Amino acid sequence: MATMTEKETIKTLTTHYIDGAFVESHGREVMDIVKPTNGQVIARVTLADEEDARRAIAAARRAFASFGRATKEDRARILRRLHEVVSARIDNLTPAMVEE
Repeated sequence: MATMTEKETIKTLTTHYIDGAFVESHGREVMDIVKPTNGQVIARVTLADEEDARRAIAAARRAFASFGRATKEDRARILRRLHEVVSARIDNLTPAMVEE
C-alpha cells in the first residue's frame, strides 16, 4: 500500500445525513476508502449500523408523508434547488469525485 506524504491527510467521516442534518454515527465499524489508481487510503468512514438505519428509515417515512403529496411543480422546484446547490459547489465536488 502506498504511504501518505506529509502534505496529504486522510479524511475521516463519522456522520450520516439523516432527517436534514449531519448526525454522528451510532455505528462503530470503520472502513478505509482506497484510491484504486495507487492503493492509497484517502479516507476512513464510519459505517452505519442498525440504529442509524432505523433513524434514516423513520426520517424517510416522515418525509414521505408530505413529499408524497407534493405536486409535480413542487418536486421540480426541489430538484432545481438541489441542482443549484450542487452546481455552486462543483469546484469542491469535482476533485473529490475524481479522486474517489
